[in-house]
Amino acid sequence: MKLVKIFVLTIMVNMSASSNTETKSFSISGWKEILVSVSVLDRHQEFLEQIAGWENRYSGSLDKRQIEAWALEDSVSATEDLWANEGDKSGFIRLVKFENVSQDRIRPNDQAWDTGGIFDFNVRVKDLDKKFQEMQSRGWWGYSNPHAFKFGKFHVTEWIAREADGMAVALIQRHLPKLEGWPNLREFSRTFNSTQIVSNMEASRRFYMDILGFKKYLYAKSKSSEDGQNVLGLPLNLAKSNEREIWILHPEGSNEGSVELLSFDGVIGRDFASKAKPPNLGIFMLRFPVKGIDSLARHLATHNIYTDITTVSMPPYGQVKRFTIQSPNGSWLEFFEELN
Repeated sequence: MKLVKIFVLTIMVNMSASSNTETKSFSISGWKEILVSVSVLDRHQEFLEQIAGWENRYSGSLDKRQIEAWALEDSVSATEDLWANEGDKSGFIRLVKFENVSQDRIRPNDQAWDTGGIFDFNVRVKDLDKKFQEMQSRGWWGYSNPHAFKFGKFHVTEWIAREADGMAVALIQRHLPKLEGWPNLREFSRTFNSTQIVSNMEASRRFYMDILGFKKYLYAKSKSSEDGQNVLGLPLNLAKSNEREIWILHPEGSNEGSVELLSFDGVIGRDFASKAKPPNLGIFMLRFPVKGIDSLARHLATHNIYTDITTVSMPPYGQVKRFTIQSPNGSWLEFFEELN
């Protein structure tokens, strides 16, 4: 038998020359959850219910085996809270409140061009002006005011909002082309994309595309228009000359659970990669469903990425096998497979 390694939707394929049949060894879906470490659960629960219009899907204690898998001390405990837009089966936010451990913020007092960790996640909204007013009254602030711009074929208004623990949310209102296929959009949609600010675009791109097998959804290099207005808070004169490179990547090349890589040409900020881990406050992980997790682990080992697969309880999915790796910019990625 001739063994040929082919990557299709991040699937390693063994092709038999005699039968011409394919056997899929592993597959990765777009991330299903964003994990956020918070200092106060009540404040975030109230926000997700009253402003985002979401529902709680699970509340309880974090499995001690999960805490151990994240290399935290035995004395650490945590409460987790899973939230979702009603009617949606992905794009969740899992709030984690750690106890008995010191914490720093992952991206303290950051600028948009500071690298390391997970910068934000995206939601769609119908009325951004309304959400802007509601969130400002609750202490949220942004890198800029809501900004309308064109991005390829898309005409949108966007606001990247931040709160005290360091969670950043990009609220996007689509103007053109008409938004279709989002029947559950009421206040906040499900989350669907998450941005990482990277210092080495080629290393990050290779990690996702060449090792994990992600496909391109979008690629762009652009500068701001003549007036320099921009959603990232760049000085207006600099935004007109600074070129930003963007890759949006996903296992199947879609924009559902996708990873957005963003770099700034010639703009050097701080790097927070060393802080981008639990139990530090802010967005600390993307969680990807997998089929064939053992095969995925063996594949990663061929690229000198070694994993420690453990079994934990992960409500509402039940018992799962999971492992965590880090991207080149320090972002934590957890892959899990449900055990039936």
